[in-house]
Amino acid sequence: MKNQNKKIISLTIRSKENNLDTIRYAAYAVSAAAYVFIKPAGPALFPRPSKCGAGGGVTVEFTPKLLSQVTGHKSQAGTPAQAAKKLLERFREELKDEKLRAEIFEANRDLREFMILKALAYEEPPAGARQEDAGLTPEQEKELDALIAQVESEIKKESAGKRSRDPLGITRTWEEKYGAKNRRKKN
Repeated sequence: MKNQNKKIISLTIRSKENNLDTIRYAAYAVSAAAYVFIKPAGPALFPRPSKCGAGGGVTVEFTPKLLSQVTGHKSQAGTPAQAAKKLLERFREELKDEKLRAEIFEANRDLREFMILKALAYEEPPAGARQEDAGLTPEQEKELDALIAQVESEIKKESAGKRSRDPLGITRTWEEKYGAKNRRKKN
């Protein structure tokens, strides 16, 4: 690839609130518009991989992609200064969003762990426990069966009075259509 004279935009993030992963995810979100390089800001390296270093944080360098690798058309961002400003604004917004995502992720850690443990340690309840857990007494079950029978009889009465012409037998149920034949075959 030819060496194009592209301006490198640097941003130093010194805040200890920003996690290195958060910075990396935000940089990835803007990688369609620029090449991104993250390096330690000071002479000291990161003491822990997840936090910004004691040397003051990290430096994020952006090299804008002025030509699309696929089409070869110029970017429609305007002047290079405008493009750099938009790129930095977008990165800062992505950094805020990623920080919020990380906070939500951390706040829900216990819930996620609980749900995963419940899913992995699932046990079928014994068969007797399922029957007892129905919540209906025998009297209630009888009453429910009686109500169902009453509703079915009312539906039959209503549908019997409204029989309309059906030459193809489309409205007949399976039992009405094939039930009689099955009874004959059994006998």
